[in-house]
This record gives sequence, C-alpha cells and structure tokens, in this order.
Amino acid sequence: MASGINEHKANVVCDEEVPDWVLAKRGIKLLINNNAREAQELFSRYPDNITMCAGYSFAAFMDALMTFEEDKLNLATSVLKEVERKCTSENGWFKSMKKAFGSSDNSSLAQTLETQIILADSQVCLAILTFLQQDISGYFKGGWVLRKAWKVYQSTYQEILQLYKEIIGDNDKQLPEAVMETTSTTPVSTPGSVESSPPSSEATKSEPDPPPNGYIKKIPYSHSAILSHHTHSQHDSSGASTPNSMKNNCSRSSIDASAMTFLKKSFSVNSALSKHVHKTDWSSFTSSLSLAYLTSTFHLFSPTEKLKGAQIDKPTIERLMGAVSFGYGLFQLGISLLPPSLLKLTNFLGFGGNRQNGVSCLMYAREGVDMRAPLATLSLLWYHTIVRPFYALDGSNVQAGANAATQLLQESETEYGLSALFLFFKGRVNRLSSDIPNALKSFQSSVDHAAQREIKILAMHEVGWCHLIQLDYCSAESTFTYLKSWSRWSRAFYSYLAAICCGSCQNLTNLTTIKEIKNTTPTNRGNQLDEFLARRAKCCPSNDDDLSKLPSIFWKLLLYEMLYLWNALPSCSAQNIENIKLDCEAVPTSGNEPMLGLSKLILGCCYCIQRQYPKGIENFKLCLELRKDLPSNAVDAHISAFSHYELGALMIKTNETKAEGKTLLQNISCYKDYDFEQRLNIRVHSMLKHL
Repeated sequence: MASGINEHKANVVCDEEVPDWVLAKRGIKLLINNNAREAQELFSRYPDNITMCAGYSFAAFMDALMTFEEDKLNLATSVLKEVERKCTSENGWFKSMKKAFGSSDNSSLAQTLETQIILADSQVCLAILTFLQQDISGYFKGGWVLRKAWKVYQSTYQEILQLYKEIIGDNDKQLPEAVMETTSTTPVSTPGSVESSPPSSEATKSEPDPPPNGYIKKIPYSHSAILSHHTHSQHDSSGASTPNSMKNNCSRSSIDASAMTFLKKSFSVNSALSKHVHKTDWSSFTSSLSLAYLTSTFHLFSPTEKLKGAQIDKPTIERLMGAVSFGYGLFQLGISLLPPSLLKLTNFLGFGGNRQNGVSCLMYAREGVDMRAPLATLSLLWYHTIVRPFYALDGSNVQAGANAATQLLQESETEYGLSALFLFFKGRVNRLSSDIPNALKSFQSSVDHAAQREIKILAMHEVGWCHLIQLDYCSAESTFTYLKSWSRWSRAFYSYLAAICCGSCQNLTNLTTIKEIKNTTPTNRGNQLDEFLARRAKCCPSNDDDLSKLPSIFWKLLLYEMLYLWNALPSCSAQNIENIKLDCEAVPTSGNEPMLGLSKLILGCCYCIQRQYPKGIENFKLCLELRKDLPSNAVDAHISAFSHYELGALMIKTNETKAEGKTLLQNISCYKDYDFEQRLNIRVHSMLKHL
C-alpha cells in the first residue's frame, strides 16, 4: 500500500517537471488509445492548469459529439465555458493594459499565445454545440460565438506568423499555404461564393483528392477564408467594401486609422445584433464587447519592439503554428459545410469558410507535436469517411476520400493501431470501398477494444448499416434492436430501423416492433430526426391489422430509401443493386409504395450507379410525372425535390440539356420543410455556382 502511494507521488513529481503541452498530449493519447479513465485522472490532477483544462474539454467535446445525449452535451458546454472563462481571466483586459504600459508579467509570450489559441478553440467547440440546437436562436448564438473565435484566431495568427518569420524565415516550405500571407490583388471572395461552397457533386465526376500527407500547391485563395494581415482596405469589383474587409484592420505597428475603423465596425455589428442603441462612448463600448473580444484586440496597444524582443525558440513557435492551424482548419471546414441560408449570417458577421484551406491547415497541424496533432488526424478521418459521403460532396463517388483516409490510417498505425476510434475509421474506409466483410471485422474489433460505451455504440451502428448494405435484413434487425436498448438519444431511430428490417424479412412474429413506428411523433419541434421519423409514421396505416398485412416490398422500399438518403446505395454490391432494381420494377404504379414515386427514384439511382444514364433519366422523369399534382409541402415532398436534383444533375452534363437541367435545380426551391432539405440545398447551391 505504502509503495503504491510512493509510486503515485513519484509520478506526480515527475509530471510536474514535464511541460504542460506534453502532459496534455499524453492525456489525449491515453484517451484515443482506449484508456479514458487514466486520461481523466491525468487531466483532473491539474484543475488550475489552462492547457490541461483544454485537453479535458476536448475529451468532453468528443464524448458529446459521439453520443448527442443531453447530459454529455451539457457537460461539454459547461467545461468549455469554464475554459473560456479561465482564458479571459488569464489574458484579460487589465493584464493587456499592464503589458501595454510596460508592467511586469510573469507569463511568457508563448503562454499568452497558447492561451489565446485555447480560447478560440473553446469558442469554436461551443459554437458547434450551439448549432446542434437546430433552432434559429441556436444558429445566431453559434454564429456570434464563431465570430469571436474568428477574431481571436486572426490576431493570434498574426502574432505567431510574425514571430515565425523572424525566427524561421519566409521560405519555410512546411507552412501550409492555406494560412500564409498573400499579396494577391484579386477581388475579395465573399462567403457564399464558389470558393466558399462545396465542390460540384455531380454523379460521376469529382475533384482529385489532395495528397493525404502533403499540401496542394497554388491552391486558389479565398481572402474571406485566410487570416490575412494586410493594412490596406480591399474592395470588390464594384468598388464597395466587402463585409470581410474587417479582417484586414489588425496592424500591430501602431493604432492607425484602419485599426480605429475596425473597432468602430465591430461595435456597430455588435450593437445591431443585440438590438440596443447606445452612444459611442467608452462605457457603452466596453459593455457591448465581451472580455474575450477585448482580449483579442487590445494587444494593438503593445509596441512592436516588445514582440520582436521576446525570447521564444524555434521549436516553440513551430508548435504554436501547428496549434493555431488545427483550430483554424476545423473552423474553415465547419463553415464551408453550412447551408446557403446560414452563409448569409456568416457574411453579415464578416467571415467565411474554404474547405480546401481547412483541410490544408489540418494536414499541417497533424504534423505538430502537441495534443492537437492526433485530434487533427481524427478530424481529417471524420471528413474523408463521414462528411464527404454523407453530404455527397463527390456525388455517388463515395470512395473519393477512401485513399486519403487509408494513408492517414497507415501513418498512424504505430501509435494508434489498436485504438477503437482508428479501428472505427478503418471500418468506414472498408465500407466505402464496398469491402463489407472486412468492414464488419474492423467494426467488431472496435467494439472489442473500446473502453467507452459511446464508441461501442458508434461501431455497432456501423455494423447494422453494413448488414443493411448487404440486404441482410434479419441480422440488421437484431443489431438495431440491440442498439435501441443501449442508446438514449436515438432510441426512436433504431426502433424505426429495426421495424423496417423486421417487415422486410417478413418476421411478422415481432409485430410489436412494427407497431412502434406509429408512436414516433416529434417531441421537440426543430429536431430533424424526430420530424423524419414522424413523417414515416404518417406513411404507414394507422390500423394495426392493416399494418401487419403490408407486403415485404413496402418495408423494403423504406429500407432502400434509407440507403439512398444516407448515400449508401453506391456501397452495395453489383448483385444487390440488381436485386434492388428487380424489387423496384415489380412495384405497380398505383400501389404498395409508402410514398408515391419512391420506387422510380430508387430505380433511377440504381441505373445511374450502373452508368445507364438514359434509363436513369427516364425513371426520374416518370417519378416527377407521377407526383406532378401533389402539393409542394406534401409529407413526402423530398421525393420530388431529390428527383429534381438527380435529373438536373444529369442534364447539366451536356450543352443541349444544360439549360433545362439548371431550371430543374432552381425549381427545387419551390419545396420547403422536407427531409434533408439543408443537405440538398448545399449540393444544389454548389452546382448552380459552378455552372
């Protein structure tokens, strides 16, 4: 017993001699390598250390995103707010004033910069959790928090870049171009432009992958997406100042006219958002801005000589450059995936997103040495294996991100080969490559190695989807039934999946599962998943006897709809695509469909997967013809909207039908409040911008 206590004390003493960032990375590595309890114990040893608190907040944030459970979301939010409070206290206004007038401060410049990075990181994570509220107030709150993070990233990056150039020089090729200073005189690109939008997602073509372990050279710059530090004001082609001109006004040399203009603009925007009218005096100015915001701007008063004379070594500045690149890359990636309706908000708030820049920043960050390096790798794996196929950023080419993800996994094999999270992403790569047997092995291995219940549920979820892709309805039913008893936030979703699998395999002995579909009514308006399930309940007979007598094809069509909406049809084998076609072709025009025209939409997509585009066009047109008399706000309006999209995406390929295809894409705006509306709008917005 005594020896155990002495060993623990020795470890604590040893840890105290290790730099904070090394300890934080050790905690993150423990977490990723299935040692969540040890990671939490390490982080909890240093409750007053900002870097360790940041590491714990990343862990809580990941936990919340994996579960979406309310208690986890609330915990992550409170932890992140506490980190934000600590950062504003550490780098607060009074300390900034002390530094401005030469008062002594025990904290080093490196610590100050790291605190600012942690502040921005926590604000980005808070914004993401706020956006998950999926209501208007959540969007505005999240947008405002993102703007605060943007300004902190901007000022911090400028300081780090200046030090980087002084210590390392301008010609270091390791710095990602996405965040390098540019002297281009091209017009400023506003959010919502082509560069702010996803690449074209037409069915058979996709842009080539960036090298997974390198950077694309000469990538197109989006000035609204780059932490530029010009001191001159830029204008668009019409001569009007763009909303993003605010980003240029952070010169550290002195408080010049542009800096004061920046402060006035910031005050105006904040006042407009808060709907208060104040005189622009000192008290109203300070009351309208948060401490975090003042922290990021009051360093304008510190003289440049103090920055140049700071003692900071090359490894430290390289580490800080990687650290700021992680948060900024994640920021850019997230903004680039917002639907067009929210781009207006980011445009108003003065920032935008560029996906390619975000990926380049994350690639740079993963080569770093602090705790953000493995997190950057996980972010890239998430993007390549989940975001790209789910949002159909590459059309039906779901394998587009598989090569990049494979190389990332190979490079991480030594450190994280047995990590449940990395095994999960390995399974995702296998699934996207239609290698379902190996995908099942990887997901099962992830379940076996996972120490956290949340990761086990994630992996089991993928096991169920693999069975769906194989059209193994009975195995899928048992998996989703199991998940229904485990999961809290998505119990109704797994109940629905189990029910349609039960009906598809004609397991009528389990009628209770099927009857549960009728009970899936939305409990919280604005929750898209609840609304999705409630609409499916409306498509089913209300009478129990009628429900039990439905043919298996009725349930199979609902299952095929799930495969289509989750962009999993392209992962099906050639034989299973043929089986799906046979089922859809056997559906009579007048009956046995849960939604009118669903079989034609699925059939058209199957033909496109087989590259039989004329037959695909024929079925999409037939679907629209069948639905021409239905209202635009029908409960199944997504069938019409997606048929318009699929047909338009095919017709814009040729000059002869491009105009008709463009009209079809534009007509999608006639439909409102349908399933997956935001995701489809992103794809349509991208296509129209690229025409």
